[in-house]
Amino acid sequence: MPATASSAEQPPGGMPSAAGGTPSAPGGTPSAECSRLPAAIPQLLASVRRRTRRWIWIEFFAVLGLAVAGFFWISLALDRLLEPPQWVRIAMLLIAAAGLAWLALGKLLQRIAVPLSDRSLALLVERHHPHLRESLVTAVELASGPPRPDEPVNERLLERTTADAVAGLPGVRLGSLFRSQELATLFFGGLLAAATVGAFAAASPAVVQTWFARVVLLDDTPWPRRTRLLADEFPGGVRKVARGSDVDVLVAADTTKLVPEFVEMRWRLHGLVKTARMGRRGGDQDGRQAFGHVLENVSEDILFSVRGGDDRLEDLRLEVVDAPALAEFEIRYTLPEYLARSLGADERRAASAGLVEVPAGSAVRLECRSTKPLAGGSITLTNAGETTTISRLDEPLTEPTEEILAGLEDVSGESTIGVHLLDTDGLANIRPIGFVLSAVPDRPPQVALRLYGISSAVTPAARVPLVGSISDDHGLERIEAVIDTGDAGSEGSTRPLSRLDRGMTVLEYPEASPEVIDLSSFGLSPGGSLRLTVIAGDAAGEDGPREGRSDTWTLPVVTPAELSAMLEARELLLRRRFESVVNDLGVARDTLASAADPVPERLAQAAARAAGETGEIAEAFRMIRMEFENNGLLSPELEMRLSVQIAAPLAEIAKGDLPDLAARARRDEEGDSAGLAARRERLVARTDAVLARMRAVLARMMELETFNEVVELLREAISSQESIREETRRIQRERAREALEGLEGL
Repeated sequence: MPATASSAEQPPGGMPSAAGGTPSAPGGTPSAECSRLPAAIPQLLASVRRRTRRWIWIEFFAVLGLAVAGFFWISLALDRLLEPPQWVRIAMLLIAAAGLAWLALGKLLQRIAVPLSDRSLALLVERHHPHLRESLVTAVELASGPPRPDEPVNERLLERTTADAVAGLPGVRLGSLFRSQELATLFFGGLLAAATVGAFAAASPAVVQTWFARVVLLDDTPWPRRTRLLADEFPGGVRKVARGSDVDVLVAADTTKLVPEFVEMRWRLHGLVKTARMGRRGGDQDGRQAFGHVLENVSEDILFSVRGGDDRLEDLRLEVVDAPALAEFEIRYTLPEYLARSLGADERRAASAGLVEVPAGSAVRLECRSTKPLAGGSITLTNAGETTTISRLDEPLTEPTEEILAGLEDVSGESTIGVHLLDTDGLANIRPIGFVLSAVPDRPPQVALRLYGISSAVTPAARVPLVGSISDDHGLERIEAVIDTGDAGSEGSTRPLSRLDRGMTVLEYPEASPEVIDLSSFGLSPGGSLRLTVIAGDAAGEDGPREGRSDTWTLPVVTPAELSAMLEARELLLRRRFESVVNDLGVARDTLASAADPVPERLAQAAARAAGETGEIAEAFRMIRMEFENNGLLSPELEMRLSVQIAAPLAEIAKGDLPDLAARARRDEEGDSAGLAARRERLVARTDAVLARMRAVLARMMELETFNEVVELLREAISSQESIREETRRIQRERAREALEGLEGL
């Protein structure tokens, strides 16, 4: 590059500028302004001007060669390795065009357009040749400047200066004005860069043609590679998958080319870049080697790339959509003929569940509605390990549908129904949709009754309450009680039970309103027994009406006195049981009061046990009272004693006093050690109050026992009196017989 004088303006690249000087002649010829000077000076300046222009052109073409070669190699490498999309290649071309425009404007046009004045060129020569002692620039200025009348030029001075300048011209070396070595390096660098492109084009014309087609012509023809990867599951680069499913991403390598050792998958998820090596799947099949990787629980779209060998697949996308599912599922059935005759032939609906039961022989209709339009689907029936398709959407559909229907006739046995959906995105239902269809044979009625307020014996005038339920799968037709008194030749009496509406499936008998059977009309006598059975029949079955039976209750028939004695014996056992409960609670109280047990844990346990035992004893006394009532033996005195004096107080103690005592004991047990003695004293006082109530009820039980003992003595006296009377009658009959026999002997 030429070195310029300090007063001259520098254009880009260090070229000299002639700003403020005399315009130069075009083409580097001597200018007219220097015509007054000897020819050697204008010729020198013209030579410098020509060399400067040549420098600018050589430098421009050298830089242009470097730039073009650089663009070629960089674009070739990027496109070969990455195969970017078309918009990236367009951006590369635009950048290259902008760089070329900048280079032409900055390195050529602006510099060529700059005028090189004689004064600037003379200054350039003077700077590199000090022996001229400014004679050259002075001669040029004096000869080139316009004549001024006020300052006339001294001709003798001009001639002398010009002569000095001419005398120094033989010592001027134009080569020293330019950095020839740098220009040569730049020139040969550009030439070498351009030569590499030409040599590569001659050696690999196919590569250059592909580059030209892809980068310049913006064609999408892929680069030929040693390895070829294929993604058949991604038409258009997109594969739709079900939300929340595990997705097996599969690609294949063409085995007619080089099969890579491994294939890598790379994707971005939640702002993080993840990579995974895809494993080989099997061997060579149809000229392809499969590679795969499973992505678990895919819930959002994933954009990923696959690399293997020198090939890559970019911008593959998993698009997450909802899988088809059942929006509605209706199961309708029509009863078989044997039930339709009595229950009607109307269509019924079954609840959708894991197990759907319908009467054997029913006709079933399945109606499924999907959450998405369907392109296919089927309903299958599996029985005894054999699967049959009972409905299919497999023919070309004119338009997608959301419904799939199926029908079954004369259902029998147990089968598994499966529903398979395929939507227009090509997705099947993730979770299996199905249920077990069970054809249930007609069952006999179920009778679940028990005696209520009657235990082991009855009097001839007793009332027998029954509680519980009677049910049938389709409908009850009759309910009756069969009572067998055990008399010879008697087949038993049948009595229909009330509250039955024919066709109802469940009949409840709650404790508040039991079914009562009155025995007073059966003419029962003490010493005998009766057997009670409840029979329920339905309307129809496959082989005719069916019936169900309850347990058979065998009840001895006793006198009122015998039943009272039996119930009083039960009272005695309950009193002794309650006495044991009171004693246990008292022991726990004494242990706490004596501080033998530092914490009231034992008292809490004893109170809890006592609450349960006392509740059971109260219920037992209530049942004794009810049994007296059902046998017609309940007097006002018994009502007062059993209900008011015993059962009701025991129930209050069991539900209130004892649970409260147990809760207080537990709270004191969990408290801190401070104030333990005071809490123990309060707890002992509370226990004493509860024990006082319990002992008061126990005292009433003991009074009852004394009363019962008196009643028992009276019964024994009456029994003795009856025995004496019977014995007297027997003796009288024997004496009368003897007297008659004596008269006959006379």
